[in-house]
Amino acid sequence: IQQFTADAAHELRTPLAVARIAVESTLDAAIIAPETRNNLEIAQRQVRHLTCLAEDLLWLSRLEAKQLPVQFQPCCLNDLVSDLEEELAPLAMAHSIDLRLEILVKQPIYVMGDSDRLYRAIANLINNAIQYTSPNGVVTIRLESLERNAIVTIEDNGIGIDAADLPHIFDRFYRVQADRSRNTGGTGLGLAIVRAIVQAHHGSIQVDSQLDLGSTFTVNLPIKPTSSKISSHRIV
Repeated sequence: IQQFTADAAHELRTPLAVARIAVESTLDAAIIAPETRNNLEIAQRQVRHLTCLAEDLLWLSRLEAKQLPVQFQPCCLNDLVSDLEEELAPLAMAHSIDLRLEILVKQPIYVMGDSDRLYRAIANLINNAIQYTSPNGVVTIRLESLERNAIVTIEDNGIGIDAADLPHIFDRFYRVQADRSRNTGGTGLGLAIVRAIVQAHHGSIQVDSQLDLGSTFTVNLPIKPTSSKISSHRIV
């Protein structure tokens, strides 16, 4: 099933690309009836959604099948969460959300891993928190350490998740509410990708949530042993 999923997602990319080009070319035509334009714009949105779905499904399947081996190198989590707070601040502002960053460690924390994939995982959690928090709400990114683990926490006071849904939220395509992913443009694979990335880094992820009170996602990653060869500069 895993191999079929990867193959199917791969094969879908070309026809979807062709469909996208055909629709966009038609939309560029000088004269199009309003009803036709509306239908083409609907098709364009659906093609974009399916393209994202195919790409995410292919990426997740390859990661789970270890066909995308993680390139381990020292990654500074202080820099990573700081960059994410800066990058996603405009999105939070657009939703009237107060995005906060709390770094509760005095020294840079390094983990061994792929900085791009860790960036994607934490960014997904922050983006979800912003999307599912009402205007004037608060989303907090927190970095701390406990024993030999780095802990990254994404906390919000948004709509929360029902207890019955919590065991399933990391499953592929699971929807807490039927229209949540559709309304935010998601593919239903975001949290499955987050969990796969965290597990590939020998870490774990937990969630604590209550309806109408908010959610807290906690990522635990093993800290790289201190080495005099590692400077406090960002790893690029």
